Amino acid sequence: MARIASPIEQLKSHYTVVVVGSGYGGGITASRMARAVAPNHEEITVCVLERGKEFLPGDFDQNDKLIKPGQYPDTEFEAMREVQVDLPQFHSGSRTGLFDLRMNKEINVFIGCGLGGTSLVNANVCIEAEDAVFRAAEWPDEIRSEQGLKELRAGYGLAREMLRPTEYEYKTKPNKFSPIAKLGALEKSAAHLGAEFYPAPINVNFDKLTKDTNHVGVEQHPCVGCGDCMTGCNYRAKNTVLMNYLPDARNNGADIFTEISVRHIERKENRWLVHYQLLHTGREKFDAPTMFVSADIVVLSAGTLGSTEILLRSKHNGLSMSSRVGENFSGNGDVLAFAYNCDEEINSVGFGHRPPEGRPKVGPCITGVIDMRKQARLADSLVLEEGSIAGAFAAFLPKLFAAAAALLGRDTDRGLQDRADELKRQFESLTFGAYRGAVRNTQTMLAMSHDDAKGRLFLEDNRLRISWPDVGTQPNVARVNEKIEKATAALGGTYLKNPLSNQLMGQDLITVHPLGGCIMAGSAETGVVNHKGQVFAGAQGIDVYDSLYVSDGSVIPRALGVNPLLTISAVAERCCALMARERKWEINYQLTPRELSKSAPSKLGIRFTESMRGYFSSEVTDNTAEAFQQGADRGREQGSPFQFVLTIVSDDLERTISDVNHASLIIGTVTAPALSPQPLTVTHGEFSYFLEDSEGSKSPGFFSRLLRFLGVSQSNVSAKSKRMQYRMRLTAGDGHNYYFHGFKVIRNDPGPDCWSDTTTLYITIYQGENMQGKVIGKGILSIPLASFMRQMTTMQVTNASGLGERWDAMQRFGRFFGGQLIDSYGADLV
Repeated sequence: MARIASPIEQLKSHYTVVVVGSGYGGGITASRMARAVAPNHEEITVCVLERGKEFLPGDFDQNDKLIKPGQYPDTEFEAMREVQVDLPQFHSGSRTGLFDLRMNKEINVFIGCGLGGTSLVNANVCIEAEDAVFRAAEWPDEIRSEQGLKELRAGYGLAREMLRPTEYEYKTKPNKFSPIAKLGALEKSAAHLGAEFYPAPINVNFDKLTKDTNHVGVEQHPCVGCGDCMTGCNYRAKNTVLMNYLPDARNNGADIFTEISVRHIERKENRWLVHYQLLHTGREKFDAPTMFVSADIVVLSAGTLGSTEILLRSKHNGLSMSSRVGENFSGNGDVLAFAYNCDEEINSVGFGHRPPEGRPKVGPCITGVIDMRKQARLADSLVLEEGSIAGAFAAFLPKLFAAAAALLGRDTDRGLQDRADELKRQFESLTFGAYRGAVRNTQTMLAMSHDDAKGRLFLEDNRLRISWPDVGTQPNVARVNEKIEKATAALGGTYLKNPLSNQLMGQDLITVHPLGGCIMAGSAETGVVNHKGQVFAGAQGIDVYDSLYVSDGSVIPRALGVNPLLTISAVAERCCALMARERKWEINYQLTPRELSKSAPSKLGIRFTESMRGYFSSEVTDNTAEAFQQGADRGREQGSPFQFVLTIVSDDLERTISDVNHASLIIGTVTAPALSPQPLTVTHGEFSYFLEDSEGSKSPGFFSRLLRFLGVSQSNVSAKSKRMQYRMRLTAGDGHNYYFHGFKVIRNDPGPDCWSDTTTLYITIYQGENMQGKVIGKGILSIPLASFMRQMTTMQVTNASGLGERWDAMQRFGRFFGGQLIDSYGADLV
């Protein structure tokens, strides 16, 4: 499977639509807006910005046998490397880690982080909310109306068409689906509860597809029943957003970028500026300012926590909106618990790195549902589902469950023989691992119900926090725990509340389905967005920003009491339809089989981040050698500093080393008060390492004049004089463009000068988008020693297959760079 994300250096300065986030809301918006056609066929450009990474699944042969492992973690080491934990005191782990755990005093949240959002790590259960949910008073009238419900039903249909849910019907289709123990155990629990049971519709592929290609041109293979859905599907079977909506967006022209953390948005003139940080480039080591991309329309789809955080930060920075931002947070009534050490085999621990051949199937993470909805009171409705635990975490389970059961467990059956059997199974797990004994006989249970949605999201030290006093004592929690304990009794197990979330650790609950925070409502007094998803433009009334939307779980104003992905998708589909209708755009919903648009193969590359600073004056524009120093001196006198933080991206190491004229790309920011009160964003940047010609500017004799100004006799200059060259466009927040041209002179003259040559940059700024514009100033920048030392720590090899290839590439680049300097300075370097 080819990557669908583009290199960050290809990000344009402006788009018609910028979508922040790539989960269900973001993927749907990107796909539908990329498919939209404007009147007169005016171009609609679409861009997706995602905080996480793009993970590639494995490769298969013609017999559906895995021949190359995927990038989703399937060992303990790989899984722990993908864990990030946000605590009130600090953040631990990579900000792009796949497993994003937010720890708070009363409630914790688990979400996914990657291209595809939480769809990468959820169970992909695709069930509609019951009708009574949409009759609740929390929804705006436009949703509760007959027309609104009709539009939602249409949204449900569109989402199903793309997500392709299937039921694991092992009883009615025994030739296609083999029995799995955990599903049979759940059905037994349902009978004990006297409740409705059925196989859950799940977004998983079980079919051998024609040419192994799905409806949007993505290679897919049948589910192998490994049970590792929560750590990402390496077998290409799970219908995540990465397998449908996002590649469809790419096929229809959308640009997709990863490892970009959007911080806030602002309104500037008639455009939106989306301010973001590049992750894992080393920019944070220089305390670099945010970059921005402008847009006509912005759709926040960063998830309940992400979209709310962006709006809260935007409000803090001056964007007017409702004071309800962050209110009405819901955990969807989630309760996670376990039936530990049951009397029968459950087999709910995934394979992990172990091959599926010869192992009994675990099955997809969730395959069945005990449906206890349609109650007289909506608050009493709930669903209960079984689950699996990914094999990557198998080694931790025996001790964790044994300790938790001793402290918190309640055995649902009694008797000396039963106790002896339980101890034997527990010893077996502790001795032989999670695939034997007590852990093998443990059922994971997840319930969804109806909480009061009274949680609050807020910023503390510029980080999102959650407050929800007494959430664990709400009536729905006691009701759910009672049902789960009865379900456990049917299996003869020990009822065990989630050992990662309990009173002993200071937390009451954990949710995997966060909702609310930017809820839709009839006015700004009661919500954050209107029924279309448009953000209210003040603290009161119904006026909105007609080009600023929120489309994800954060707009849902209450608990849904069931897995929310399908309802979030339906609401997002409706939002897209209304967005297009308002602009007289037409969305082509026809799914025509086509091959996925492939990106160019990634090559071994190298990148680093550099910071330089100095002075610049707009009063010096002469095309003379002396003008650079004059501009720097005048800028110092005027208090006109100039600084940049640039990331140099060499996307083809081989060409960088072998072709002196091959330019690397530049992205970053420039801080220059003489040009703009806020930092400018760099686009269309090119960097050349060692050009061998002597053209320092548009004047042919300029290079020689510069050497004379520097006091260098032409007879002392090496015939191999070279220069490092920087060319890039600078865009200010008000839309003004400038063009930057800079060079470092690499030449040997008497005395030790290699350091000064490679750290001194002569700059010229032009009006407009290229060097054809008017010169508006000159100056000189340099690299302080401390900045240079930090720069060395930002060196990264990209697209390496492993540590060996990474180390070899770094050595090759070092030999290239050092060799060029020796070629220029010779014995003076020794």
